[in-house]
Amino acid sequence: MEAQSVQPSQIRKHYFLDQYVVIAPKRGLRPDSFAAKTAGHKLETPTSQPIEKDAAIMAVPGDDGKWTVKVIGNKFPALSPDNPKAYGKQEIVIETPEHNLEFSALPIEQILRIFTAYRDRITNLSKVKGIRYVSVFKNDGPAAGASIAHAHSQIVALPLVPPTLETEANAIDDYQAEHNTCPYCDLIVWEQDKKVRVIYEDKSIIAIAPYASSYLFEAWILPKRHVANFTELKHDELNSIATILKNLTTKLDNIKISYNFFLQNSLAGRNHHFSLRLEPRPNVWAGLELGTGIILNAVPPEYATLWYQGKVS
Repeated sequence: MEAQSVQPSQIRKHYFLDQYVVIAPKRGLRPDSFAAKTAGHKLETPTSQPIEKDAAIMAVPGDDGKWTVKVIGNKFPALSPDNPKAYGKQEIVIETPEHNLEFSALPIEQILRIFTAYRDRITNLSKVKGIRYVSVFKNDGPAAGASIAHAHSQIVALPLVPPTLETEANAIDDYQAEHNTCPYCDLIVWEQDKKVRVIYEDKSIIAIAPYASSYLFEAWILPKRHVANFTELKHDELNSIATILKNLTTKLDNIKISYNFFLQNSLAGRNHHFSLRLEPRPNVWAGLELGTGIILNAVPPEYATLWYQGKVS
């Protein structure tokens, strides 16, 4: 099918933040046209697996007793517990013993094991004295900051609350004070009513292309139940998240688009809605974005929704 007809540009505002995006569709734009801008999705690294010898902070065993997911300390950490000027902890989640295997190629059962590791480390690191936020994220592909091919994600325990998250948390508090409702619960209902940016939903979760997407083909995965932290999710919610995340990343991998995803938990002491954000990286922000903070997005989220659903090519 034709990629997309040209629609007039639109300035869109984030659901509840003072952030703006210019949606400026381009004629004949196809998702695979962005792949050529990357340096290649796979990274060439030796096929040996020294990770087998790395001491595990924790490991998730398989049926044969061998590890299926392993968490190790970062060998070259920028933050460490013994550095008062850069206090914190950095860990690597090795997502599979198999080398050169994409995250999207892992079975749902393996992704759930990765989620088990996430839950364990968020729970334990959150209890460490001086740690105020635990960030869990994945860099997949060179344009997303990945430096090795072996499937892995990262965990950084920070001694501070990231200002971006603090700003969003304050905006959520303001919204709740005005409306007496959660903005994420409200946007779920609003997107369900609009029916044009819902990529997928079942009884447990919903995946949307956000109305004012900052990233091309951006997607948010939200539990329908109001839950503040990844560690509070039930098995059916985790299974649904694993399923749609695998599907979305498969689409991106098929056309060699690098991506990041990260867990966004509520700040401590605040009951804000958890989300998982998938942010593809097919393009580079230029002067407008860097100079003003206003994003130019050439792919409308309505089109991204259809592309993820396989309704346009």
